Amino acid sequence: MAKTQAVPPLIVLFGEEEHRKLRLLEDVLDRVLPPPVDRSLCLARWDASRSVEQGGPTIAAVLEDLMTLPFLAERRVVVVRSADAFISTHRERLEAYFGAPSPTGVLVLECRSFPKTTRLYKQAEARGAWIEECEKLAGRAVAEFVSAEAARLGKRMAPAAVARLIDLVGPEAGTLASEVEKLALYAGERPDITEHDVAELVGQSREEKIFAVADAAGQGALARSLVLWRQVLESDPEAPYRVVGGLAFVLRRWLLAHRLREAGQPVAAIAPRVMMWGRERELEAILRRNPPRKVRAQLAALAELDAQAKSGLRSIETGIELLLTQLAA
Repeated sequence: MAKTQAVPPLIVLFGEEEHRKLRLLEDVLDRVLPPPVDRSLCLARWDASRSVEQGGPTIAAVLEDLMTLPFLAERRVVVVRSADAFISTHRERLEAYFGAPSPTGVLVLECRSFPKTTRLYKQAEARGAWIEECEKLAGRAVAEFVSAEAARLGKRMAPAAVARLIDLVGPEAGTLASEVEKLALYAGERPDITEHDVAELVGQSREEKIFAVADAAGQGALARSLVLWRQVLESDPEAPYRVVGGLAFVLRRWLLAHRLREAGQPVAAIAPRVMMWGRERELEAILRRNPPRKVRAQLAALAELDAQAKSGLRSIETGIELLLTQLAA
């Protein structure tokens, strides 16, 4: 949104990326109601995910807020969060309002979807509305976001540290921003956030604990693998639902390692490609004990277990124990 543009009567923040929408909302409020404005006198916030009985907004209340003159400020701002259903239900009333909006009222709508084909969108554009789409991070944008967050906090992150963090916590912007902030505090006076910092502070995700279960079995350490699996079950009630995907990911990672080795790459170069940084010996043992044919057979067995568990024919917990036993054999 252009910094020199006059404040319009409508601002829309939409998309799937909640963290960016929240940041943009704070930027909007800082722009429209800068200090020393007392926001308690000129800002109304509504949560449209709540019913009217629970304190959610009515169209009458929102329009009344917009038409109310601001007190000790140039504008009165009305924010409606989770506004998709609110917009759909009251689209005609909103269209009528923006035909002749209050000169001092600013409506901020936060929603997931704001289709360009609707009359309200076209009307908003004609009125010079600020419309910002916040898409989920994907591909290279995830790493760029992490690096930018670190730079915002005065830190540098090497590509390996960025990749390690993303592997551990996933691509969700809010989670990544929170972890980078913790890492910046952990680094203290040091200018760099290292891969070691990430490993020390962020630790193992729930998915990584499942990976450790498979890696132990793949090296023949059945007793350790079963102990880890039972610890996962005790600490993570969602484990039975995520374990099939986690183990399938690990097995496919092993197949990738086999293909890379067959292409002539050394294990030292393969290990980072399959998320086994500094664990070349463990990877070597896994590949030696689990040739491609065995790995493919275990993938097929895992798919069969998943189908049987979904139909109630087998228990995931005991099925996984059998699969780990076969891997360690």
